[in-house]
Amino acid sequence: MRKKETNQFLKNVFTIFSGTTIAQIINFSALVILQRYFYSPEEYAPFRLFFEFTAVFSSIAALRLESGLILEREDHRALSLLRICFKYSLYISLVGGILFGFYFTNEIKVFQYEWMLLLLMPFAIFANGIIQISRQFFTRSKNFITITSSRIIHSTTGSISQIITGIMNFNFVGLIIGRMIGLFSCDLNYIIKYFQEYSWVNGDKKLEQELIKKHRKFIWFSSPGVFVGNSINLITLIFFTHYYGEQFSGLLAAAIQYLGLLIMMFSSSFAQVYYNEIAQITDPSKLFKSYTYWLKRLLILTVVGWGVLILIPSSILTTILGEKWAGLMDTIKIISPWMAIMFIASSLSYIFIRLGKQKEIFFFDVFHLILIVFALVIGQYFLKNEIQILYIITAVQTIFYILSISLALKFLLNHLKSKNASN
Repeated sequence: MRKKETNQFLKNVFTIFSGTTIAQIINFSALVILQRYFYSPEEYAPFRLFFEFTAVFSSIAALRLESGLILEREDHRALSLLRICFKYSLYISLVGGILFGFYFTNEIKVFQYEWMLLLLMPFAIFANGIIQISRQFFTRSKNFITITSSRIIHSTTGSISQIITGIMNFNFVGLIIGRMIGLFSCDLNYIIKYFQEYSWVNGDKKLEQELIKKHRKFIWFSSPGVFVGNSINLITLIFFTHYYGEQFSGLLAAAIQYLGLLIMMFSSSFAQVYYNEIAQITDPSKLFKSYTYWLKRLLILTVVGWGVLILIPSSILTTILGEKWAGLMDTIKIISPWMAIMFIASSLSYIFIRLGKQKEIFFFDVFHLILIVFALVIGQYFLKNEIQILYIITAVQTIFYILSISLALKFLLNHLKSKNASN
């Protein structure tokens, strides 16, 4: 990559990264306070189950059409597509709320008979879906300051609200209400920023049909693929909660969240800017060089970070959070190889959309789900030990994300060969 392009790329990444870092420091601090003084793993498990379910449906709230916002370079087309995204988000939120009702009644003891969760779920899906749509919209216009400020507002209002509900002796529902206050505060900031620069467009059925047809791959392949991919964490937590109780699943959920917060500090910032950059690269050789350039640097960063994590004493989190969280650091270390490779793969994952490989990735995601379900079933049948099964899941996840990176390189090479053959 040329030095000027690299510097601008890194400047944009740093803009989002700085806000993400502040937001994640707030999240980290609040999480330590909440787990130290207010919540045990048994109470943390239903909170994470609720938001893993939310994440599955909010990730496809707009049927992934928000990814097409960056590809639309004309404002009036992007605004019309944005209108479609909001409309679909409302529908998916209602569907997700209904499906959650079936799961809730089946695991009502885990959720401690808190019936109000049935009402909260569709609002949580909708609020989180709007955030994902808004991030793509403002990435398109390179308004990274708005994305940064929204993340800080999200973390600050959500964390303060969760601590307040903890002080008021709420059960795990306080964590959910606090998180939702953060979601809606973030939404409000995006809405205010939107109307400072744009007006809401009227419906244009002809244009909307054209846009849906143009981006139909997102609906038919990206959307179910993301749904399947995001279901894996939910299925894993449901499995461990059902067979090994809320205490272990709470530790696992917390481990995933701690590592997730670390990964999100850089991964989401990088991925958003990276997608906007590669969307404008037409030369296959430059696209390949861009991918390998960042792959090497992300790999070095990951190896260093993972090495530091392994050297941290396992007793440190127990000292900070209390004895009720004993075993959390050990759980984090078990899943760290999987999360480390996932960090690299997810940071560069938009390359599949840029190459138009939504269909292929959908089947790859289905393969991923089959692998995980097979590993869980085999592990439960032969081992019946939560730690040993978690090692198996980590191995399977690590292999899958290595395959994902390899598949991206294969697609890029094929794209380059195809271009050279046509010249």
